[in-house]
Amino acid sequence: MPLPEGSISSAIKSIFCCSILSKDKPTLPVSSEVGFSYENQEEGSPTTLPPTSTSQSDLETLIGEDITSVHAGYRVIPIEPITYTSNTPQTQEQPDRSPIAITPLPTYPDSPETSFPPIQLLAMFSPTALFRLSLCHEDIYALRNLLSQSPSMATYRSVIPQVYEILRREEVRYLFNSGDDEDYVAIGERVRFCDEILEVAYWDADSGGDRRLAGWVERGLGGVIESHPTHHPALTLLGRLWLLRSQQYLSKISEDGSNSSSSGGSFPFTNNDWTSADEDRDTVEQDRKRQEGVYVDARTCLFPAVEFLGRAVEAMEDRGNGVFGDVYVFQAEANMSLGNVTVSSEAQPFFRTAVEALKKASMIDGFRLPIHLERYLRSFEFVLYDD
Repeated sequence: MPLPEGSISSAIKSIFCCSILSKDKPTLPVSSEVGFSYENQEEGSPTTLPPTSTSQSDLETLIGEDITSVHAGYRVIPIEPITYTSNTPQTQEQPDRSPIAITPLPTYPDSPETSFPPIQLLAMFSPTALFRLSLCHEDIYALRNLLSQSPSMATYRSVIPQVYEILRREEVRYLFNSGDDEDYVAIGERVRFCDEILEVAYWDADSGGDRRLAGWVERGLGGVIESHPTHHPALTLLGRLWLLRSQQYLSKISEDGSNSSSSGGSFPFTNNDWTSADEDRDTVEQDRKRQEGVYVDARTCLFPAVEFLGRAVEAMEDRGNGVFGDVYVFQAEANMSLGNVTVSSEAQPFFRTAVEALKKASMIDGFRLPIHLERYLRSFEFVLYDD
């Protein structure tokens, strides 16, 4: 049945308008997919959409069911308000996240889990690290052997740079800078290195030795004593270091004709049983000289030597695991040297301590005093009973 002409015109206009509206209608992103909500928009503010050239068919392909969604790294603002029916605080649910592979980091030395420091080096003390340290010891021994076979300043000057190279090796620097202060293996390795380097540093003690190597040894021993104040091997080495450091001044005093070396000296008692007319000296003149110049420099080194060696003897005796005659000998030499460069009115306690140390050393089974110290003990032993 034919339609009226006016009806056909109205139908055509309606179809045309609908097609225009459908074509111009923008496609809005789904807020739940991108974490956006229009509740955040202020009233009356227009919504501005970014221009895009992607067609509707392309969008349908991108958000198809075969694409796995990736959750955003920021929080999604919910569209629906949540009403709580309990006074207990609620925790907002977070979107599921993919597990993240976490690489464990090394813990600090004070961690109860491990004592390794946070440095990406060989674990101390693994067999590899110990082997590399043993190679360093062998190299130092070879250099010391070279010095003993060819004892000359030319050889000494050629050896010093090679020793520097050994101390710059990664395993040695790690041992002294990052090793565990509570690990007795590490402490023993540090003391062993210091003992070996000390012999090289003061190979020619009368000339003052190598100050850089001596400073390295002093810092290494100081770190051990700081964490272990009663470690008697470290205390003994540090006392020896100061005793060797004083030799350059004692040698100058000896060259001037004064008997002030560490191997002997007089015993400045003033009682009649001890002093004879042949042994009297001009004490006033000697005391005047001992208050200036090289004597002051010698005392500056010998006071620390006496202190550290005295602490070493106390720690050794308190330990109860045996005593060592060499420690007593070093203590005696330091006190004898200090007594020789100190004014006569203050020197007596140092000489008495030296005789006491030699007496203790002579009583150790299997230990023999050097000949000059044995003679010194026989000459002055009576002062221990002269009270």
